[in-house]
Amino acid sequence: MFLRVLVVNVFLVLSLVLLAAHPAVVFGETAGTDNAAGIEFVAVKGGCFQMGDSVGDGDPNERPVHEVCVSDFSMGKYEVTNEQFKKFRPGHKSGTFEGISLDDPKQPVVNVSWEDAVEYAKWLSSKTGHAYRLPTEAEWEYAARAGSTAAYYWGNDAAEACKYANVADATALKKYPKWRAFNCDDGYLVAAPVGSFKPNAFGLYDMLGNAWEWVEDVYSAEAYNKLPKNNPVYQGSGEYRVERGGGWSNGPLGVRSSHRTGVSPSFGHRSLGFRLVMVK
Repeated sequence: MFLRVLVVNVFLVLSLVLLAAHPAVVFGETAGTDNAAGIEFVAVKGGCFQMGDSVGDGDPNERPVHEVCVSDFSMGKYEVTNEQFKKFRPGHKSGTFEGISLDDPKQPVVNVSWEDAVEYAKWLSSKTGHAYRLPTEAEWEYAARAGSTAAYYWGNDAAEACKYANVADATALKKYPKWRAFNCDDGYLVAAPVGSFKPNAFGLYDMLGNAWEWVEDVYSAEAYNKLPKNNPVYQGSGEYRVERGGGWSNGPLGVRSSHRTGVSPSFGHRSLGFRLVMVK
């Protein structure tokens, strides 16, 4: 009996030590009805970071590098999947590429507009006691970097990409020689099931690669010269919304933590999806 109690106590101590070692707490958030989607979230402790192209290989719209501070928030552990989105819109089709399905249940939902993503967040909010929205651009980059100042959250070595992200790779290059690709092989030609690669230091998966992700902000090439330091979100005039992270058909320049571009909010494409933030 004494030995069994001792073993249990040791297990509990070790569990507490392991939990304390993680920079983010992973918890499950299941929607409240049978018709709602179950999504896991990671509690991200807020803080300050250098937002923008800190390496020097980015576009002018990623500069100037500037300090930004964000409050605590909870980010979707994975990109929203086809299975989850179809509980909201059963008829949605993510489509195919070269005859390969983008519509499997665990693949990220794609071919969704910014407007579709916002409507999904509203629908999910109505089904639960929580409020959901798209992340701001600042929240997204803070979460993607997970403390890193490198081009990618795993470091500056592009050859390491295929351990952490689904990207345009050596296999894709054989079939599409004009693509810009990473010098590695991730095993997928199109979108992978979410969570197929290593997470970043915050326990978030596919923040780079797999699918581009819509964020809340209106796109402006000059946004970094206009926004405040604390919890910035650009809601000025502009016809586009920001997408982040790169996708399965992008190479080293498109799949970077600081890379940003603007797309019409009514537009969707084969490697553009989203993930959510839980507000409360």
